[in-house]
Amino acid sequence: MIKKSLLVGGLATMMLVTGCQMPEQGQTLQRTANYDSHQPNGGHYPINQLNETNDYNHFGYTRYERDLVMGNGRQPVIPVIDRGRLSDAVTRMVLTNDVVSEAGALVTDKYVLVAYDAQAHNREYVADQVKRSALSIVPRYYEVYISDNHDHFDEIERFQHLTSATADIERTLEQTIEEMKLESPQGEYNENTDDDMNIMQSKQRRLMDR
Repeated sequence: MIKKSLLVGGLATMMLVTGCQMPEQGQTLQRTANYDSHQPNGGHYPINQLNETNDYNHFGYTRYERDLVMGNGRQPVIPVIDRGRLSDAVTRMVLTNDVVSEAGALVTDKYVLVAYDAQAHNREYVADQVKRSALSIVPRYYEVYISDNHDHFDEIERFQHLTSATADIERTLEQTIEEMKLESPQGEYNENTDDDMNIMQSKQRRLMDR
C-alpha cells in the first residue's frame, strides 16, 4: 500500500513541483490576477482523474520564449495550485488505504487538513498511512494534519468557502489544528529518515506490533 501511494503520489507531485520551488509560496501562490487564458490550464496545475484524460501515460513538456511570457509589459504568469483539485486528489489518495471508509480534505495556502473514518484498532498505524498518503501528493511546503475524529469532518468543512483573506482565518485554523493534534494520532512520518526504506520498514513493523 505504501509503494502504491508513493508511486501514484509521485506522479501527481511532479505536476506540482514548479510551484514548490518559488519563494514565499504561501503568499505567491495566491496571486490570481495574472492568469493568462493562453497559458495551459490558465496557469493552474491540474490533477486529473484517470478517466478524465487519455494522455495520462504521456510525458509532459513545455517550452516558451521569454518574450512570449514577459512581453507587452505584462507581469509574468505565476503558476498556482488549484486547491479544489488538490483537495480532491488528497481525499482520493487517502481512500486508497483499504481500512479508510470516508475521507475529506481541506487545502489552504499552507495547510492540508484531513478527516477520515477507519475501521481499524491500530490508530497509530492507520494514521501513519493516511499522513503518508496525503504527503505523497502535496507540495513539500504544505503542513499536513489529520484526524480520525468524525466531528472534524464538520470542523474542516466550515472553511470550504473562506479564503486566505478572511478575517482571523489563521487563528481559527490553528485552533482546529491544535484540536486535531490533541485528539488524533498524527502518524510517524519523518521526511529526514523515511526515504531510507530500511528505516521505514522497521518503523512500520513496530507500528503494526502495537
